[in-house]
Amino acid sequence: MRNPELDVLLYGATGFTGRLCAQALQQLGVRFAVSGRDARKLEALSATVGNVPVVPAALDHAAALTEAASRARVVLDCAGPFARYGRPVLDAAFAAGAHFLDITGESPWMRETYFRHGDAVQRGIALVNAVGFDVVPTDCAASLAAGAPSLAGSCERVRIAFASRGGRPSQGTMRSALNLADQGGLAYLDGRWVKEPVGTEIWQAPFPELGSRPCPSIPWGDLVTAPRSTGARYVRTFMKLPKLAPLVSRIGGPLLKLPFTKALAERAIGRLPEGPSAEERRSARFYVVAEAIAPGGRITERVWVTGGEGYELTAASAALCAKLAAAPEFTLTGALTPSQAFGADKLLDQLAPHGVKWGRN
Repeated sequence: MRNPELDVLLYGATGFTGRLCAQALQQLGVRFAVSGRDARKLEALSATVGNVPVVPAALDHAAALTEAASRARVVLDCAGPFARYGRPVLDAAFAAGAHFLDITGESPWMRETYFRHGDAVQRGIALVNAVGFDVVPTDCAASLAAGAPSLAGSCERVRIAFASRGGRPSQGTMRSALNLADQGGLAYLDGRWVKEPVGTEIWQAPFPELGSRPCPSIPWGDLVTAPRSTGARYVRTFMKLPKLAPLVSRIGGPLLKLPFTKALAERAIGRLPEGPSAEERRSARFYVVAEAIAPGGRITERVWVTGGEGYELTAASAALCAKLAAAPEFTLTGALTPSQAFGADKLLDQLAPHGVKWGRN
């Protein structure tokens, strides 16, 4: 049986969200090391979070990645876009026999991870995508709605919407979005994923505090997690966006298939601030509502979640999930959603010190 020296190896630790995760792990008292490709940046980060171990490992050095992963019970990956950079870290976790968690919101990468479920069970490890803002609040809300006693395990359809106030995306989030921008929308219909234009459906989502808001359908990560967390055969995800956003997506998506256009967008992202400032993070909020519907629409259950800024929640949630996965009593294996791995109500309740609230309506 493995008995590694550390609880968590934090990969991609020197990125914007990675640094926040390092601070959150330190606050939880987790034994962790920081890892990535730049030793000098890792050393500088380590000095700010208690001089934790530094384990340099480049994505193109499989042996070094595996050696790094073998030092911990859990690998927490913050190096996105994950469709581009996730596989070497996931492979290293497999080779080392370590649980793998990440903070992705990219549905193609999440599906790729999910398809390794059987291998993970055989290896005795858990694979848990999206342990940050995407998708912990939305996944937990959907799971709690679908699990309501009134539905008696007969959830057929799930709709999930989210909105935010204030804040702005980091460079990493924008690069992940750019990586997906030319792929259009997605829905989970009758048990399979179906491509469709962004904004195919509009939901007047009943948000807490905000009230009803029109939200176009978008390809959010819950399209991969919610079918497993809820058992629903129909899932759509929605976001409060500017009115012209779906049209811009339909026009801009094809343009971003051109290498020249995508390269220009990459350069433009690199000129922006790395992420929202501490002041911006303090003033931002998010709102989530999930709706679970029984066959024929005869029963509907809703759960809402609210909280502060998304990157702050991502760090708190990812650190909490990594701590829970590193505990000796955690014995689950295979590809799991956050609510499957750690319990929907338990996760949300443990995030209450970070401003997270939830309820039913």
